[in-house]
Amino acid sequence: MVFRWIPVAILLQYGFAKIFGAQFTILDSELDKPMGTVSGFWLTWYYFGYSPVFGTLIALAQIGLGIALAFRRTALLGAAGTVRLLGGIAVLNLSYGIAIDAMLIALIGAGCAAYVLWRHRRELTALFWKNGQDGAAPPPPRTRPRWVPAGVLALLLALAASCSFYTANYNNRAPTPLDGTWDVTAGSFRPPGLPGPAERVYFEHNRAFQAVLRSGQTWQTYHFEVDAATTTIRLWRTWLSKGEQLLSGTYSLGAGRLTIAGTDLVTGRPLVLELRTVPAHQLRPSP
Repeated sequence: MVFRWIPVAILLQYGFAKIFGAQFTILDSELDKPMGTVSGFWLTWYYFGYSPVFGTLIALAQIGLGIALAFRRTALLGAAGTVRLLGGIAVLNLSYGIAIDAMLIALIGAGCAAYVLWRHRRELTALFWKNGQDGAAPPPPRTRPRWVPAGVLALLLALAASCSFYTANYNNRAPTPLDGTWDVTAGSFRPPGLPGPAERVYFEHNRAFQAVLRSGQTWQTYHFEVDAATTTIRLWRTWLSKGEQLLSGTYSLGAGRLTIAGTDLVTGRPLVLELRTVPAHQLRPSP
């Protein structure tokens, strides 16, 4: 019985902590930091606490599983859900650098629930491995060749893997020599949507043709295209659909420096921008 009541106590504590605001609370000092400098713990805390509805649903699921585990009739159902939930929490704690004691508590709860499942291994084996058939009864007649489900599964695996690979490496990405983050060190360019001249430019490697310009605390997304053969660059108002063209010019690269010379097509004035690359470790500090 103790193996049921340990996860019951853990789940009820987790659930009511969310209901009453003891978990997923955010510090103003953390909200004021650039996302790339925030620890994995606070990123996770903010993600789960962003939506009160989502946090409440998690809390109700934890409380419900705890109640189910408390009764012998529903213990198997509760244990099946608890292993997944607390096991997932343990993996999350390990992956995002959350407190070691929290990970140990989740592992203990998941282990206790797994023991409850182990005690019902005969019923579970009959249900999931033998399709609910009595072990002494003859198996039902086979209605399709054995290779059919294996073939369908292989096809779906190939389709899912190839589509995901294409999306990640071709649909989402069209690498350019300018990819990365750049600080504007000289010159002025204020496209529509920014309250002042651009201070930082992001040529996004993981979003094909997307450039983000920052002025103060305003970030605005634009569409850009470069031709490495002619070292030309063009910028439009709306990512992917383009819309109004805002800039046309050429660029030169060298030793962490980027120079863009061209025309501000909104004002009709010539412009020269000098930019310096921002090292990746400044945006994504090592854990």
